[in-house]
Amino acid sequence: MKSSFQRKPRNAAFEIAATVFVFFIAIGGIFVPELGLALAGLMAAAIVMTLRKPRSFCSTLCPRGKALGYIMRGTTKRRTLPKFTLSVKFRRLLCGSMMFCVIGNLARSGGALPAVGLVFWVLCVLSLSAGLILGFFYKPRAWCAICPMDTLQDTISRR
Repeated sequence: MKSSFQRKPRNAAFEIAATVFVFFIAIGGIFVPELGLALAGLMAAAIVMTLRKPRSFCSTLCPRGKALGYIMRGTTKRRTLPKFTLSVKFRRLLCGSMMFCVIGNLARSGGALPAVGLVFWVLCVLSLSAGLILGFFYKPRAWCAICPMDTLQDTISRR
C-alpha cells in the first residue's frame, strides 16, 4: 500500500551548494562583514515568496535548512524538540526577541555598510550555531521547527 505522503527526492548538489554557501558566509563574514548582507537578502526573499505562496521559501530556497539536513544527517539523536519550543507563543517570542535585537543593532550601526553587514553576519552565526546544537541533540533540521523566519512567514501568510 502506497503512502499518500511522498518525500521529494534529495537534491545532493543543491544541499552541497547550500552548505558551501552557509559556511562561506559564516566564515567569510569574519573577514568581510558585508557578506552578512546575504542574510538580509534571503530574509527579504522569504517575505516576498511568502506573499505569493506560504512557506515556499523554506521548502525550496532556504540554504540553512538544506545545509543542516545535509551535514547533520546520521549524527543526531533523532529526538523531537520539547513541546514548549513548538508552541506559537515560544516561536513568536523568539522571533520578536531576535527582531528587537537586530533592529536595535541596526539603529546603532549608523547605516555604514560594514556595520549593517556585521549585524546580519552575527545573526547568521548565532542561528547557525543554534541550528547545529539543536541538530546534534534532536533532529537534523530541528532549527527549522522554531526558525524565526518560518514564524514570520506563518504570521504574514495568515493575514
